[in-house]
Amino acid sequence: MRKVVKVIMYIYRDNDGRKEFFILHRRRNDVVTLTGHVADSEEIKNESIENAARRETIEELGVEPISVIDLEMNIEVEMEERGKDIISVEHSFLVQIPNKDVHFLEGDEKHQWHTINELYNTLTYPNQKKPLDKIKELIV
Repeated sequence: MRKVVKVIMYIYRDNDGRKEFFILHRRRNDVVTLTGHVADSEEIKNESIENAARRETIEELGVEPISVIDLEMNIEVEMEERGKDIISVEHSFLVQIPNKDVHFLEGDEKHQWHTINELYNTLTYPNQKKPLDKIKELIV
């Protein structure tokens, strides 16, 4: 199976002391954090995973992150992507953005803001729930 390197971005804003996380409610009836691929193209040679998280935040939300913290959690997930079985090597990041409403720029999926405690019951996939305890420790 082919390995694909991805970043999972737990994007949040500080709304007057309330930490709110950006979550997509996709048309395929799942609820997810933002993810992206680490680029290895001519335009972006040897992109670091941290730079990929920063770039993906800008591309998908149109906003420059205030901070990007590597949660140092790498999770391998077997999945299907574009009809092929792959192993997704997912690197998790906590990304703070300015306190303003943003919209997903790469599709028409709905988004909502959730607290960290709500994410435990809201996110669809177990691999996206694994970093939540560590995030909770960092943002308290």
